[in-house]
Amino acid sequence: MTKHISFFLLILGFASLVSCFPTAENELPPTATHAPTPLPKRGPATVEVVEIHQIETFPVIVNVITRGHLPNECTTIDQISQVRTGSNFKISIDSVYYGGEPCLQEPIPFEEEIELDVVSLPAGIYVVDVNGLQGTFKLQADNVPDQENGVIGGQVWHDTCSIVEGETAPEAPARCVVGADDSYVANGLVDPNEMGLEGILLKLGEGSCPAAGLAATITDSNGGYLFSGLKGGVYCVSIDRMDPQNQDVLATGQWTFPQAGQEASITISLSPGESNLDLYFGWFDQTFEPFEPPPDDCTDKAIFRADVSIPDNTVVQAGGTFTKTWKLQNIGSCTWDTGYGVEFFDGDQLGAPETIPMTTTIAPGEDVDIAIPMVAPVEPGEYRGEWKLRNPDGFLFGIGPGSNRAFWVQIVVEEG
Repeated sequence: MTKHISFFLLILGFASLVSCFPTAENELPPTATHAPTPLPKRGPATVEVVEIHQIETFPVIVNVITRGHLPNECTTIDQISQVRTGSNFKISIDSVYYGGEPCLQEPIPFEEEIELDVVSLPAGIYVVDVNGLQGTFKLQADNVPDQENGVIGGQVWHDTCSIVEGETAPEAPARCVVGADDSYVANGLVDPNEMGLEGILLKLGEGSCPAAGLAATITDSNGGYLFSGLKGGVYCVSIDRMDPQNQDVLATGQWTFPQAGQEASITISLSPGESNLDLYFGWFDQTFEPFEPPPDDCTDKAIFRADVSIPDNTVVQAGGTFTKTWKLQNIGSCTWDTGYGVEFFDGDQLGAPETIPMTTTIAPGEDVDIAIPMVAPVEPGEYRGEWKLRNPDGFLFGIGPGSNRAFWVQIVVEEG
């Protein structure tokens, strides 16, 4: 009896052991395995071009334009840092590569613009190093804001609505919008050929509006006004239409800007040394006279947008040829056609023609690239040539608030 029980237990144990091994019927599925996620790879980006652009505001603004290529589409710009030590700026542009995904293995171009921290720097020459590629710029004067040289200014203009009294239309005519009483009023925008209002008295006060008593000024023939010599702080600029100085012009009508149908006042916070020349007041006199601008009654104005090539203090080989290109914007009301041109104004002409005619038409609001071929002198030194625009009547105009500042090229010719 004991032998039979032992034999039975032996068979039962063997059967249990066999059942632990997989068979065709109870085979276990394979365990999924995952490749480890690759760590991102970081390193300096390849920089091929460094351009330094100076914007001649005050304080001066200096922007560094860098261009280069990334090795593939899985690599991106990671971080950008700048450190200044004395007269040397070091900019580091790092890239990061995330592997694990299929990537197009072709170079990908990139462009970055970095504004340098140049406020309060003394006059002098500064070196900019971007991932080993260098450029220089020069501050002509100490770049320190004058704490009591803030400026507030702008224009008071005649906002027009081109309809005849009593005229109605399913939609507002050009330059018009529907007012609070369902009548047409001017649109509150400075449209081409709208004129400034001369002889308007403006008042300046310290603190938020309403405030007055600090200063007063009267608009010029173009409706322009200016308050200068201001410390940083909060100011109120206002116009009292009932002031005896203003009643002849502002007796009938309403303001369309900055607040349509309300009294004219603007509260502005001015930083130390800041210039804010964009405080506008629009007046609609409700006479509904048809607006017919004379074709010749337009203004020529321009602003500088960028140095497309040869930024200030570019080093040029002695006797070498180069092309200087500026980007300007037409902010006047005249269209620049081929009767307009660019004319040498002062300084070093650098082998360039005296005048360069426009080759295309530039409407108000449009940009234009102006390119002039030049030749560097053979003697080492710093050279600067100033240029202005010329209209068909031969009148020269430039950039800046008064449209009288020249734009320029400035190069350095090194010995050897």
